[in-house]
Amino acid sequence: MKTYFAAFIPSGDRWAVLFADFELATQGDTPTEAFAAAQEALRGRVQCMVEDGEPLPEPSDLTQARSRVTRWCNDEGLPLPTDTLFQLIPCEEFSTRLVRVNVSFPQSVLERIDAKAKLSGMSRSGFLAAAAGAFEPVLQ
Repeated sequence: MKTYFAAFIPSGDRWAVLFADFELATQGDTPTEAFAAAQEALRGRVQCMVEDGEPLPEPSDLTQARSRVTRWCNDEGLPLPTDTLFQLIPCEEFSTRLVRVNVSFPQSVLERIDAKAKLSGMSRSGFLAAAAGAFEPVLQ
């Protein structure tokens, strides 16, 4: 799994996030929220690039990442704050290769899946893939 550096820049009561290897930014109210937003933003950008057949950039090392983000900030007339944090963000590897699998469901569950897929104008596989992408685990 590749990892990419992101700069977490304190900005008032928020945290701005800039990725050194992508034209990509996000933010959060806390460092934890900013990290979650960074993961989601990176996941979305990488997925789009893979689907469009674009190559992913090679990850920068910390020195390169710091230099690139500093240059961007200076170009905007905003010096990089000294308390900026640089954090590696894991990058999920996406593949567009289809894989056939065998799964087992109770018949009633399969019927509900098929009915919901039909109402959505989707195939069973498309519906299950969309459901997996929308799933948010419940934190306890």
